[in-house]
Amino acid sequence: MKQSKSPQTGFTLIELMIAMLLGVFLTGGIIQIFIGSRQTYRMQENLSRLQENGRFVMDFITRDNRMMGFQGCASRSIIPNIIIDPQNPNPNPAPDTISSGLSTPLIGINNVANNWSADACGAANDCVAGTDAITYHFGGSCGGYLAGNMATVNANIQITAANTCNINMYDVLLISDCSASDIFIATSASSGSGTQTIAHATNQNTTNNLSKIYGSDAEVLVLRAYSFFIRNNASGEPVLWRLDNSEPTSTTNPIELVEGIENMQILYGADTDATPDGTANYYVPAGTAGLNMSQVVSIRVSLLVRSMDDGLAAQPLAYTYNGATVTPTDRRIRRIFTLTIALRNRLS
Repeated sequence: MKQSKSPQTGFTLIELMIAMLLGVFLTGGIIQIFIGSRQTYRMQENLSRLQENGRFVMDFITRDNRMMGFQGCASRSIIPNIIIDPQNPNPNPAPDTISSGLSTPLIGINNVANNWSADACGAANDCVAGTDAITYHFGGSCGGYLAGNMATVNANIQITAANTCNINMYDVLLISDCSASDIFIATSASSGSGTQTIAHATNQNTTNNLSKIYGSDAEVLVLRAYSFFIRNNASGEPVLWRLDNSEPTSTTNPIELVEGIENMQILYGADTDATPDGTANYYVPAGTAGLNMSQVVSIRVSLLVRSMDDGLAAQPLAYTYNGATVTPTDRRIRRIFTLTIALRNRLS
């Protein structure tokens, strides 16, 4: 009699081992795909942020530096009359860079030290040595038009109250029309509803006399002086900062603008033609012998921007910047951004 086979009740050890091995291979493949996708995502995200950071910095510097030397209707050929007392007893004294005013509206500093400015670098001297810094002055237009003609050169200035100037005592101001301009400290500023009255007395200024009697075609502007520079933040990341030289330093001055800006180098283009044509004849760093900053009509800004995350590249990526090839110790990605900016108030 033929006996029937017993039904299968499980897997053999060999079959289980083969199944486990196949599962390990499949799981390993899925993990590799996940890791590769994650690394690709990190790379793309960091590249996007790097590109955005570079564009943001160029936008900040371009927008602000194009205002350099602006003094309302007055042209670049008009030298402001500065009556600020260098020894003024202002409780929040304006920095020297403000006192120089629009007579020297552009100041470049090549290869700064980490403590080149106490206001900029802070008590910890966090500025990045070897980078460049730039300071520029301009009159900030805010709708401060004269309400009428001044009676005398030493009369208080009255402007329409419908303005956004937010003028206060000890602000550094610029008044100008198309033929003259004066820079002074406001010794008082009213908050009247019809007009705002601004005084320029001798307790802060060398004289209370302006260079002329200004009429209703004149405008009062708030004098601004900003500095761009590279400084490490609290996390140790290099950041583009901006210092408002017309305000006391505080928790919000200077202010962080964009992270990941490792270096900034600036060249200044001077128009040295006997008859200036608005085109730079050469570009050199600030402090170069023979460079006259009053002849500078454009600047060439070069940025070295790095990714926020490390470990993106398989190995350190060498780069060439400012004439030197460097192999970093990290595995970040870096890009160089270069832009030439025309200083439009030097071209009119």
